[in-house]
Amino acid sequence: MWGARPPIQTFPSTSSYISTSAVSMTQSLSATYMPPDWPGERPKSWRRGFKFKSGISSLLFRRKSVSRLLDASTDSARLKPASVLREENIIFDLRCSQPVIMIRTLGRPAVTNDLMLPSTNPPTLFMRLYHTRLPWYIDIRPMGNGSYVTLSDLLMGICQFLAGPIRNEDYYNDELDAEDREELKRAWVERCKNKKERMEGVKRVDFLREKYMFLGLTRGKRGMWELCTGKEFSER
Repeated sequence: MWGARPPIQTFPSTSSYISTSAVSMTQSLSATYMPPDWPGERPKSWRRGFKFKSGISSLLFRRKSVSRLLDASTDSARLKPASVLREENIIFDLRCSQPVIMIRTLGRPAVTNDLMLPSTNPPTLFMRLYHTRLPWYIDIRPMGNGSYVTLSDLLMGICQFLAGPIRNEDYYNDELDAEDREELKRAWVERCKNKKERMEGVKRVDFLREKYMFLGLTRGKRGMWELCTGKEFSER
């Protein structure tokens, strides 16, 4: 397992320098594989200022990692998150696209009715999330004909986004060094339980590495929300 590179799913490239046929979704990369020559520019889909390394280096760039101001109806500074989203009250593994969601105050897995409440007060039509370990924003909107973002919209939207495969340029670029790619590969190996999952390649959630448990939301900068995650939960 450790002698092979993870397969990367092929998508239309956001960079004109990268061949869209460089890596196949179903082709496992051998140890001798070398990525195609390209300038290694930062993927255009990444949020500005993102740094793979955590700690001080990521904090130095956090100020640049947020974008436009949102309007009054979507500004996190003007909204209160649902109480269930605070204080590690919701428990679930972000690596699962269809997770079992536990709510501590209920002492049982959540059911549909538990998650139909609005995720904010007052309700909002749009939420933009970021995480210091993720190079992308996560945009959440009501599903179907919903008039506001429910807890279900929020939690399922996060999981579905993170379940998406990364692109070639998300793995091979000058922002990531060999050690960074090794960390991503390790997260991929530890997440996958069978060959089918391994052949789906590295996913966005693997950028979280070992911090894949949902902890809740906090108000972020410039009207956005910061997604909080951790390594594991302790029983209370």
